Amino acid sequence: MSIGLTTANLNFESIKEIGQQGRNSQVYLSHDKQLDAEIVIKKVLKSKIADPMEFYTEAKQLYASEHQHVVQIKYACEDTDSIYLAMPYYKNGSLKTLIDSRFLTVREIIRYSTQFLSGLHNIHVKKLIHFDIKPDNILLSDNNEALVTDFGLTKNMNSLGFASSSMHYPKQIPPEVFSQTHHSMSYDIYSAGVTLYRLCNGNHVYYNQFGNFTSQTDYIAAIQSGNFPDRKFYFSHIPKLLRRAINIAMSVDQVARHQTVLELMNELSSINSLLDWQMTVTTTGNNWTLDLDDKIIVVSLTFNGTVYNLSATKTIKASGNTTNIASADIKNIKPLAIDKTVQMILLSLE
Repeated sequence: MSIGLTTANLNFESIKEIGQQGRNSQVYLSHDKQLDAEIVIKKVLKSKIADPMEFYTEAKQLYASEHQHVVQIKYACEDTDSIYLAMPYYKNGSLKTLIDSRFLTVREIIRYSTQFLSGLHNIHVKKLIHFDIKPDNILLSDNNEALVTDFGLTKNMNSLGFASSSMHYPKQIPPEVFSQTHHSMSYDIYSAGVTLYRLCNGNHVYYNQFGNFTSQTDYIAAIQSGNFPDRKFYFSHIPKLLRRAINIAMSVDQVARHQTVLELMNELSSINSLLDWQMTVTTTGNNWTLDLDDKIIVVSLTFNGTVYNLSATKTIKASGNTTNIASADIKNIKPLAIDKTVQMILLSLE
């Protein structure tokens, strides 16, 4: 039975702009008057898109990628000037928002990562390459679960498993972009590795590294040589197995990377140490806190310009009594040696 072509009226009111999703679109928190619900509306100007047949490309990609860890589209519509993609509104924001506010524990990093990687694996199974995996594009649901979003750059793979994109996020661009035009799932795996790196070390460290480049030539050379991001820099509570998994995902050589997202997920699932240390930064150094059932352990590393001081305290919850359990002044030790020393202390106190 055919019901013919029907024109429907939708009624939503923009509340505020909440993000810029590329040069051709704006994203608004909106109120759908018919559903009486807050939603996110992505507005795409028709005048900015060359091919009218691609108006609904992102909507189709979202619809095709239905998964518990992929943001779903509610509906797509258009008026004379624009098209509109309606998606759920998540008040918790994105992983970028979260890592801008504090450092994550290793348990949180693994949990969020395996969730968004599960969504990414589904995307790859559907023969799609996302092309824009980054903390900004991983939202946190009302249940605090990671969801992949923003399919504006997503492309279908050809029969050989390759796709091309005319746009790339410059801060997480894989090295092969400078030597080839067609890309495989390896592109997303590299981007996932850089995303994990940012979850471990925070955006401040990552942006500082990015800001050190004085020319585009130097930046490209650092990406091609594997010197950006700095694979040797991790905070001390990040275990060796997690560092190894991330660095493999960020390998310059595509053959050396994980060949599927599942390989990366399996490595993350095997990590079982240093899971619950919470790091904070002070004006003089770093603190790591481990909140256990009966006690709280705090490890502090401070530096006065010439000497590192490493100390640890234990506070019994029942009594409130605090005792010093380690203290040492360390001179003339390289940062990597300090990192190893702190990690040994953290491991011994778990």
